[in-house]
Amino acid sequence: MPEPVRRPLGTEGIEALFQECRTRVQDGRAAGGHGLPVIVLVGTRGSGRTTALEWLGFLGSHRPHALYDFASSGPRRPHEVAGRLAYGLSHRFARQPALLFPRLTLGLLVVDPGLSLDAHDSRRAGRQLRHALYDAHEHTVAAERAADVAGLLQDLNLLQIPGIGLLAGLIRRPPRMPLGIARRTGFSWYAGPHTPLHELVVLNQLSKSTTEADRAAVDRRLCEAFLADLRGEFARRRRDRNCVVLLDNIDTPGGRSFLDLLVQLREASGDPDPLLVVATASDAGKVPGPFAPGPAGVRIRTPEQASYADWEGSVPDPPPDSSWRWYCVQLRDLTAGEVAQLGAGLADRLPEAPPLVHRLTHGHAWSAHRLLEAAAHIPGRGDGEELLRGILSLPAPAAGGGEDDTAADPVPLGRAILHDLLEGLTGEQRTALVECSAAREFDAACDTDLLERFSLRTRNSLAREIGNRLWLTPAVPQDAGARGGRGSGYLHNAHPRPQSAHPVLHPWLRLLLLTELAGSSRWDEVHEVLQEWHARNGHPLDALYHALARGRLGEVVGHLARSLTDLPGTDAWLYELYAVTAAPLRTPVLPGQTATLRVDRLAEELAPESFAAPDRRALTMLVTALWLAGDPRNRVPAARPELNDTIGSMFQSLAMHSDPRRVGLRHEAAKYL
Repeated sequence: MPEPVRRPLGTEGIEALFQECRTRVQDGRAAGGHGLPVIVLVGTRGSGRTTALEWLGFLGSHRPHALYDFASSGPRRPHEVAGRLAYGLSHRFARQPALLFPRLTLGLLVVDPGLSLDAHDSRRAGRQLRHALYDAHEHTVAAERAADVAGLLQDLNLLQIPGIGLLAGLIRRPPRMPLGIARRTGFSWYAGPHTPLHELVVLNQLSKSTTEADRAAVDRRLCEAFLADLRGEFARRRRDRNCVVLLDNIDTPGGRSFLDLLVQLREASGDPDPLLVVATASDAGKVPGPFAPGPAGVRIRTPEQASYADWEGSVPDPPPDSSWRWYCVQLRDLTAGEVAQLGAGLADRLPEAPPLVHRLTHGHAWSAHRLLEAAAHIPGRGDGEELLRGILSLPAPAAGGGEDDTAADPVPLGRAILHDLLEGLTGEQRTALVECSAAREFDAACDTDLLERFSLRTRNSLAREIGNRLWLTPAVPQDAGARGGRGSGYLHNAHPRPQSAHPVLHPWLRLLLLTELAGSSRWDEVHEVLQEWHARNGHPLDALYHALARGRLGEVVGHLARSLTDLPGTDAWLYELYAVTAAPLRTPVLPGQTATLRVDRLAEELAPESFAAPDRRALTMLVTALWLAGDPRNRVPAARPELNDTIGSMFQSLAMHSDPRRVGLRHEAAKYL
């Protein structure tokens, strides 16, 4: 039996938008003066776009719908896509009148490569067309039908739509269309300046042409027929739902050409049609939606913001172009509670796994699944917790599903995930991205000399590629909440010279990239380049950030000791403290040591003078503990991270010797107790 359909987590807002749009049916057309938007689900690679699309297919599985994946086959012309969608939409559903496509069917027959209509003898052309209609109607050779259906099923991915029914119900042609309808409805629709037969002969001739303009004219006419058939069917019989087409990977070749033509036809017609299009794309730069400032350059809504009213309210008056017809909704990362639902089976045996996976991945759906699967093979007793800390270093499962025991040097799980997340980037772009991950803000990395050793193509394309792939996000607030304590966002702009609010790399992707950089010989050199650039450009906190990443703990402690009395308030000092200690640590996980011992040894190794000085020992240990706590693997257990005691104690100790800041530091200590 097929597996039961599971509702993807975090898609409630998308479901509500889908249901709202497909029920907007009135008088045989899509209700509303603006018709229906082209909804595009965007997200990073692995965010669950295809899963969400298939779930919507299940929700709409009792009404006409079709799914087409543009990545499943080579590029197809728009009229070929329309024909395959018509096949899926014409499937007969219980208690639902089947959709007929007489105009499109006739047009597809006319442009068949095997049919040539006589352009000089209208009587002969008419006979040829009638014979072709009868032959198509009676053509039921089993072998050819099986091959035809198999190809259509592969193109449409119908078998991937849960709830569509048994395979036996699928392997049959669409309901036979009476020849009278094909002749009367389809034939008459093609009438134009000349007779329908003359227009069909011209269409047949255009289909033989190799010029781009003639091919575009054929695509346009047949896609017009597709929409006209839908309008006609909804006008002929009242229906309670708009029909739905689900288009996966429209950012691959062929996807945009079909949708661009569909939008053009809607613009030219002005009449709403009963077709709801939901598409997916991993490259937001290939979605021609309304402009908005940001890395992707297109207006994108969250699932919680999305609604028909939100889309309609954003339509400019008058619209300058057709971009308003596109509506981008970005799949969000999973919450801690949703990741806990995914890892419910581990709760009793390895309770720390779900919260750790969420902290590592920030809820990136596919990655969370991968890590939870890996955690399921970790023993829940003995050294299970230590293995969990090093989960990214565990061997990645082989292609067959198990661990590759035959490999001399198995690929670590983190590296295998990173390879999949960066699919589509060139090798040089990946190398450049690894080095850029050292910067706090991605723009800063691109502004420095880091990319000078790479090709012009990489220098010019990297920022655009990462922005379009939606890997740039708002920065996570640096405060107690980012170190395992309580409270987040309370230090916003507390500093006299707050840092910029430019987008940053997604924390999960950056963690994986930094792991790669840590294993290379470029760590110190890259951070030194960034430190010097920030120092020259008047960014002292960022310069200290990279100094700490290089292990210059004493330099950082010296600055913070001075600013503790120089800055106007405790919040301003805490802002500096958290901003600098957010620096990445080259070796963040040291198993086999208690948290206190780990802090002591690192502080003594990197800043022996400050560690030995009685008036700076507490500050040195505080900076070291917060630096370690910046890595999520050092915050186990989740309920009370092991470094919290050290951090809270050091804040208390520091408060005892800091008269101007005593109360504020004690309040901060309370966030870790």
